Amino acid sequence: MSPLYRLYRYEHGDGTAREWAYADLGNGTAQIRWGPAGRLRQTQSKPLPIALERAPVKLLKGYVAIGRADIDATGAVALLSRDGPDQRVTPVVPAAPKLDPKPARDIAALLGGDEDGFYF
Repeated sequence: MSPLYRLYRYEHGDGTAREWAYADLGNGTAQIRWGPAGRLRQTQSKPLPIALERAPVKLLKGYVAIGRADIDATGAVALLSRDGPDQRVTPVVPAAPKLDPKPARDIAALLGGDEDGFYF
């Protein structure tokens, strides 16, 4: 039995689409597949944490989580279960850190001086 893949799809403005999927092989390894929609012929094995890190990045790039799928050796995709209608993620921009205002400093007082106004 082949593993179940989490399937993600990116739709281009011209009507074409590409897909990316990963499956947990159960031994700490993930099988990652990608290619044109419905034909995920390209494949590689990576440690599972890498696949789990890449999935949210795909969502940030505009991919949509489609659901669970079975992908055979030829790359043909058979969708088994569908996710919600739209799983897009909007990137969160962190707020700028609050700067603690520092009081203005008198440079003359810091450098010291003498009567003729020359500072070392």
